[in-house]
Order: sequence, then C-alpha cells, then structure tokens
Amino acid sequence: MNRIKLVIADDHGLIRDGITAMLKYEDNINIVAEAVNGLEAIIQVEHHTPDIVLMDIMMPEMTGIEALKKIKDTAPETKIILMSMEISEEFISEALEYGVSGYLPKDVRKNVLVKAINRVHDGEEYFDAKVSDAIFKNYYKKKTNNSTVVAGSGKLSKREEEVLTLVCQGLGNIEISDKLFISPRTVDSHKSHIMEKLGLKNTVELIKFAIKNGFTEL
Repeated sequence: MNRIKLVIADDHGLIRDGITAMLKYEDNINIVAEAVNGLEAIIQVEHHTPDIVLMDIMMPEMTGIEALKKIKDTAPETKIILMSMEISEEFISEALEYGVSGYLPKDVRKNVLVKAINRVHDGEEYFDAKVSDAIFKNYYKKKTNNSTVVAGSGKLSKREEEVLTLVCQGLGNIEISDKLFISPRTVDSHKSHIMEKLGLKNTVELIKFAIKNGFTEL
C-alpha cells in the first residue's frame, strides 16, 4: 500500500504532537516531517515531496497563506490543507485563490481529520461545515446582480442534479456512490460532466452554483 506522505506545519509543538498522536496508528498515513513556520514548510516540501501539507495559517516568519502560494508555485502536485483557530472569510477567500485543497478548524475531531486527508489525497477537496458556511457568506457578499453564475449553459440531467445536491451536503465520492448505488468512478464522471456543462473549475464553484440555483441552502 502506498502511504500518504504528510508534512505537519505548526509553530506550537503541542499541536504538532497532538496531530501526530491522532495519526500515528493510521496505516495509510506517514508523517515524513514537521515544520515550525511557513518557510520551514517550504524547505520540507523540497526535501520530502509530500502528498499533503497540513499547515497552520498563523505562524511566525511566514504564514500558512504565504507558504501555500509558494508551495503551489514550486510543487503544484503537493496538496495543502490549512488549519486555523478562527474561521476567517478573508483567509478562506485568499486560500481558495491560491489553490488550497482543504480548510479545517483546529478543534477538528480525529475522524474528520483522517477523512479530510484521505479525500484530498484522492483528488477531492474538503471543507469543514463551518468553513463552508463562511465560503457561502463571502460569496453572497460579493455576488453581483448578474443572474448567471457560470459561463456554460448546459442543462443537467436528473442524476447530475442528484450528484450535485449530495456534493453540497459534504459527501465524498464513495458516500455518494453508496447513496445512489453507482460506482465512485461514475460519481467522478458525473462531477466532471457537471463542471464541463456549467463551465466550472472545482467543487467550491459547484457549491456556489448550487446555492444560487436552489440545490442547497445556507
């Protein structure tokens, strides 16, 4: 089994130790390095080429947001999950702009943390429910009077609408496949078709579209 190579970046040793303790018995996760700030996180990414960096936002010398930008420039295949004590709409918006794959509060439970790491490794995005609320609020603040959210104009099939609704409920591909009795690969295919039809790029844009068009509510 190929284990997920993980770097933990946080300036508090107690937090790093706590995360390590939560993940040490996960057979598919290998913590390859730790970092105490964003600059050190970048160095560890260069040395270890991890699959994922689990990184605090507020760190000395270089913040998680600044490190995110540099890592995505130099190691685009490495995915970033940011963690924060406070769910800031400003931080979330900036992180999304730079290509973050996940965003979690620091009081996250172990099962949610493990789920987020696995989903992000599988090519999905993971945003905690509190973070999703902040994304929605930020979106509505910036929303213009234009009634069209997306460039595409393709009509969704009933199955695609079902998939879109479940995506907005925070379900991953496997969970959606179980509910709809289809394979995870078929779920991924539906998501790709939805984004192609609607001219969207990622799950966040899917959620924005769903809110504005009545597939989900705040």
